[in-house]
Parts: sequence; structure tokens; C-alpha cells
Amino acid sequence: MAKNLVVNAPYLKTGKIALALSGGRDSMALAHVLKEMGVDFFAVNFEHGIRGDHSVKDSQFVADWCKNNGVECLQISFDTPTYALENGLTIEQGARELRYFHLDKLLREGRCDYVAIAHHGDDQVETVLMRILRGTGVRGLKGMSEVSGRYVRPLINFTREDVDNYVKANNVPYVEDNTNRDDAYTRNYLRKEIAELKTRFPALVEAIARLSRNASEVDQYLLDAVGEVIVSDGEGEIDVTELDTPAIAKRKIMLIAEKLGVRQDIEERHYPLIFDLKDAENGKKIDLPHGLIAHKDGNKIVIARALSPDDFGEIPFEKKSIEGIITVVPVDKFELEQGELIIDLNKVPKNAVLRHPREKDVIRKFGGGSKSLGDFLTDKKVPLRKRKNLIVLASAPNGYKNSNEILFVLGVEISKDLKVEEGAQMAKITK
Repeated sequence: MAKNLVVNAPYLKTGKIALALSGGRDSMALAHVLKEMGVDFFAVNFEHGIRGDHSVKDSQFVADWCKNNGVECLQISFDTPTYALENGLTIEQGARELRYFHLDKLLREGRCDYVAIAHHGDDQVETVLMRILRGTGVRGLKGMSEVSGRYVRPLINFTREDVDNYVKANNVPYVEDNTNRDDAYTRNYLRKEIAELKTRFPALVEAIARLSRNASEVDQYLLDAVGEVIVSDGEGEIDVTELDTPAIAKRKIMLIAEKLGVRQDIEERHYPLIFDLKDAENGKKIDLPHGLIAHKDGNKIVIARALSPDDFGEIPFEKKSIEGIITVVPVDKFELEQGELIIDLNKVPKNAVLRHPREKDVIRKFGGGSKSLGDFLTDKKVPLRKRKNLIVLASAPNGYKNSNEILFVLGVEISKDLKVEEGAQMAKITK
């Protein structure tokens, strides 16, 4: 084994590794390294549905290599162009999201302990420059870490030349992606420009590596200053007073985004929009990239996933559970935990339906008297942003739909009409 690709990493010796194996030069070099080291690994190959027969042939190359070398190979195919179009993404973004979705799934299911990716130092340069061009902050300058959670990059401290030399010295077979010369892809364009820069600045890779290390130190300082960030029920919040320290506020916003499943940085141009919410009226919201939305909620700025109503129309209640909508469990004791309701099933009208709230809905309060559902939810401090996806039980007497009398609001409270009294047929209601 060529000395310049010897990897002395403890994570390669402590569990099962899933190697993202495209068949290209870099991933095949890493596959060869892992095999020579005796690492317990299997290959994961993605056919993105982008390059037609070329892509299929590349995947077959990977399958054949794995078979000939006694390596387990998991192959996954998906339609990247359709996914990207439906989600407003570029082809590159769509492919990345789909890959990480499946790799994350392997980790969740316990199929592997780590996922290995064959990024090297030149990839780091490309990544940092792409983030700079997008308008990144300090965190983006960190680039890619060798270990990021359970994703590992054993070659990140080596250059493209190191990898090329290893491939030549060890006769490692590989295939060339036929889109690598297509400048329409941002990373391909930058790769060519970086090659030109390196003729003038040979130490470019190490210079970017130093920048990334310095940015990591600053980012760690900010992380320590932010402290623990809590995200629950699909959202996190930041106090408006925290916006007075922009560096820390930005890092906290990014941490919230991470916990909401966003892998890429919020761009620097979006932070002023979030900061402007400090003086905005209550309920003001702005759209952020990657499917996030920011709301002004009193003295808080709430960062959440953008929700669209999962409108299922009207579903007859029929006093039983409905998968994905509601769970109904008979009980004989009145014991409640947060988010649970207990009702008297005997009091539910025959034609009651489950649906989302509507403008003219009213509810008979548990303590007496009726109130518009909107005012009732305001009293219960349910934010406006959450109301459209609430599930309510509406009375529909004599089979007449669209009644506006609400019997319960799932996860909030029941109306007086379903109050549990002596002789009740009790049931616990949860989502």
C-alpha cells in the first residue's frame, strides 16, 4: 500500500462501515484501502437516473468489482430529475438529498456503524469555495470534517494527487463519470478553476485546510457560547434579545436548522430577514431556504419546518383509530399525559367527523359558554402557524356535513359536550 494513503483512524476498527461507492477514482481508491486494511465494510452504490446507460454501466462495474473481491454490495436506484423538479432543487441538490436519505436510513436501521465517503483535500477546496460563493458564514468555512457524527472521510487529509498516485501504484480500476467534464455542474466548473489556481498557488489545498481549521476553532467558541439548543414539536426558538449578539444568534439559528434536518447552511443574505423580525408585528413570517420558515411569536423568533395543510377532507370518526390521523384507546382510569385527551365515547354524535379547523368553528368550553374556535385557541396559546394542521372532531347531526360545532381539538382540549361523567365509556385520544 502506498504510504501516502495509510489511514490510521480508530473508527475504521470499531464497527461496520458502509462505503458510498460510485465506481469513480476516489471511492475505488478508498475501497482498495479499506480492503487492504481488512476493514469490515460493505458498498452502497447509487444509480441516480441522470446519465442513462452510462450510469447503469457504472453501477454494473461496481457490482462486478464487489463480487470479484468478496464485498457485499447494496445498490439503490432513484429518479433524481423528477425529485429535483418536484422539490424545486437543482439536480446536484436533489441527488445529494436522496443519497443522504438512504445513507441516514442505513444508520437508523443499524445496518452500519459509520458511513465512509471518499472526499479528499481538493474536494474540501471545492466545498469551501462553493459555500463562499453562496454567501456562507464562519461555519461554512469549516468545510467538511473527517468525522461528522457517524459520517467519516478517511481521505480528507490527502490531496487529489495523493489519490491519483495511489490508484496508479496499485492498479486500482475505476470508471470515469461522463458528466465530470460538464461545466453546467458548479462543482465541475470549480474543479477546473482550482486546477488552474494550483499552477500559480501549489499550496492551495493546505491553505484552505488552514482556513478551515481556524474557522473550526471560531465555530467551537460560538458553540460553547450558544450552549444547548432545544427543538421540540418540529420547531426551535430564539429570544429576540439574543439577536443583539449577531455571531452567536446566527450560530444558534443554524443549530436549530440542523436539528430540523437541514444539512446545508442558511445563506448569509437570509440572516438580515430573520433579524428584521425582531421589530415586526406578532405573527409575521418569512420563508427560508431548505423548507424552513421563521415566525415572530411574542418575544421569540420561531424557526420551523414550513407546513402545508395535509388536507384529508372529512373522515367519519366511528369511535376507532385511524392510521396516521388519530389513535383511540379504551381506558378504565382517568389518567392523562401531555397531549392526551379522554372523552366519553357515548356522547359522540353518530355522524361526527374528523377534519381541520374552519373559519366559523365554535366550541362549548369545558367550563361553560361557547366561543369561536379561533378565540379559544388564542386563549390556549396555540400559535397561528400551528392551527391549520390541527385535527378537530366536528359534530355533524343527521348526516349533515360542515357543522361548525367542535367537540374536541386533538392535543388541546375537549368541549363540554364530551365531558366524562359517571357511567362514561372512556377512551384516550391521541395523534
